[in-house]
Amino acid sequence: MKRGGQKYLRRFFRIAGGAIVCFLAAVLFVPFPKARLGIFPASVIFTDREGHPLRVHLGPRDLDCRPLYQADREDWIAKAIVAAEDQRFWSHPGVDPLAMTRAVKQNVFSLRKISGASTLSTQVIRLTEPRQRTLWSKAVEAFRALQMERALTKEEILAQYLNRAPFGSNVVGIEAAARRYFGKGAKDLSLAEAAMLAGLPQSPSRLRPDRNPERAKKRQAYVLDRMLACGAISEQERCDALTQKLVVRPAPYPFFAPHFCDEVERVVPTRSFASRGGTTTIITTLDPALQRVAEEALRRHAATLAQGEIRGGAVVIIDVKTGALRALVGSPNYSLRGDGQVNAAVAPRSAGSTLKPFAYALAMDRGLLTPQTVMADVPKLFRDYEPENFDETFRGLVPARDALVLSLNMPAIDVEQREGQPIFYRTLRSLGFDTLAKPASSYGLGLVLGNGDVRLIDLANAYACLARGGEYLPYSVLECATPLALSEGEQNAKKSGRGLPQSKLFSAEACWLVSDMLSGDERAMDTTGHAADVRLPPLAWKTGTSSGFRDAWTIAYNPDYVIGVWVGNPDGASSDLLVGKKVATPVVWEIFRRMYPDNDGPWFARPPGIQTREVCAISGCPPGPHCEHRIEDFCIAGVSRFEPCAVHRRGENEIWPVEIASFLRKQQGTPRTAETTGPKNAQLKILSPAAGSTFHLLDGMATDAQKLSLAAASGATPVHWFVNDRYIGESRGSQPLFWPLERGNFQIVCSDTAGHSDRVLVNVE
Repeated sequence: MKRGGQKYLRRFFRIAGGAIVCFLAAVLFVPFPKARLGIFPASVIFTDREGHPLRVHLGPRDLDCRPLYQADREDWIAKAIVAAEDQRFWSHPGVDPLAMTRAVKQNVFSLRKISGASTLSTQVIRLTEPRQRTLWSKAVEAFRALQMERALTKEEILAQYLNRAPFGSNVVGIEAAARRYFGKGAKDLSLAEAAMLAGLPQSPSRLRPDRNPERAKKRQAYVLDRMLACGAISEQERCDALTQKLVVRPAPYPFFAPHFCDEVERVVPTRSFASRGGTTTIITTLDPALQRVAEEALRRHAATLAQGEIRGGAVVIIDVKTGALRALVGSPNYSLRGDGQVNAAVAPRSAGSTLKPFAYALAMDRGLLTPQTVMADVPKLFRDYEPENFDETFRGLVPARDALVLSLNMPAIDVEQREGQPIFYRTLRSLGFDTLAKPASSYGLGLVLGNGDVRLIDLANAYACLARGGEYLPYSVLECATPLALSEGEQNAKKSGRGLPQSKLFSAEACWLVSDMLSGDERAMDTTGHAADVRLPPLAWKTGTSSGFRDAWTIAYNPDYVIGVWVGNPDGASSDLLVGKKVATPVVWEIFRRMYPDNDGPWFARPPGIQTREVCAISGCPPGPHCEHRIEDFCIAGVSRFEPCAVHRRGENEIWPVEIASFLRKQQGTPRTAETTGPKNAQLKILSPAAGSTFHLLDGMATDAQKLSLAAASGATPVHWFVNDRYIGESRGSQPLFWPLERGNFQIVCSDTAGHSDRVLVNVE
């Protein structure tokens, strides 16, 4: 070679060497835009807490991209895509020198493009940053691929490719492709299915298996041949995959728990995720098993209610400890046009009697009453407002426990008055009842009776505060999500996520007292009248019925869950059947029984601040020296007032306020003031057991199965029962009280709030 030629050759190598050094230096020191790898044309996917998809919102340009796949070298799809697209992927540094040499040689000698030298790494760069196909673009892709190989593992790069590659139609990424064509996740693909899908990115539209099955099958065979040549599969596996009959059945998009997903969208708008282009899987709080139980229970009872022209219903289940919304059913049948799409769980409806427990809890925290405090259920006029009870009767003197259980209106108004209606209103607002948007004065004393509108979801969450011992926590719909999801949720709604500050609204003692008052098997019998329905898991519950028979409510809870049920018509039409304990309570009980099939379940531990004290059985106050009958009552230490009974005085009959005495005189014909007298036992008679009876206790039989029925002729007045001066409970009307038998001689005494009493002697052998 001539000296001039050598000179130019040396100059060429120096320039080329310098360029290579600069190129490598740039690879090492120029920042790699790693953040771009986190941006996908992603769909927003709602899943339940176990990861099962509930709903998919398509990404930009209506692309179905679910970048969820995490690569594993042993996955069939990983082996198939490497064999088909880049067989030396696991060993090259981002570009394949052998492939580049082969491509240059073939293209130069053929004077046309025969093959390329793209690797999976360079394709990731191309899919992330699309450019025109030029030599400069190729150089940029190679440069970025080399950088990426230093920043990511091979598995992460493979996942990037498989989550970005096109698979036909609007499908982007292997996860969406696997679910679209075979109805399963990418990790669950068989060898035959993986080989077919691995062939699609070369020409997605031409090779779609649902439209061009023959072409797809031919491409599948090519991929299997490449896998065999690379040693990824055996000949037998290849043959088995080729002969496997694949059923390509485009799967519909998931559409489960629709009203729940609507609520998630309201709280955490999906547009906030889509606008950022990030990978977004919203893991919600939905428990699929509880959702299924709630849907089935509501649907089953709705079929019966439909005969009475009742078309709507809703169920909400909230986790007490976390405030997580575990189930939400907004209607019995979402697919039903019109009524089915109405989400009754979030629709404001008249509250009925469901707000009364909060008034009682507030009053107990202020020391105003205890469960046995006797309250007056007598007529009273408030200016132009004259409230009455649901059954249009008044019961006279009733303990606070009965007043709450029976939803008596006059005692509830008395409680509201004594604690202050504005204070009660502020408490309800603090419990999350944003629908009570008018000033407190607009509702008046009728607020405790339910003249304001509430949402079922807010009502259930407020009861969770009682079940949680007085700590209020906004309900949450996000079990887990990306940091972006949580921050967006907190910005868009105060109820978006967990970890928000709690508020102490009631004492643990007041909550326990209310829960104890709202529990008990005798309540179940009183509600249904059927002994077979009495056995329930331990729970407290409250029913409610709005005026005009438009809304029926039941809210039940234990330390684990709150279950709220609303039944009615979406358009507000009334029905005589819309009574809480008739149509809503059976739905709640079915759900609780399915959650606790052995009728077991947790119950609330008694707080240390709860004490027992003796009170007068007639007034419910600490007894004075002239109180003949005494019972045990719970109280809050240092809070409950200790004013002695003022009803019984020396040498006088019971002294009651004028309005109570007047009502009792009309109701019973027995004066109750100091100027009147009358026989104490004229109005009460023990019907069961008969005086002098002998009963036999059978050995080997469960004690629960050997109970003595205690019943008295008393009208609607509550009757208190004592066995050998030990208080055992109360009965009302025709409903008996059941006392477990024990051997011995016993004096059974009953008395009512009017001072009447009767007694019998029995023997148990």
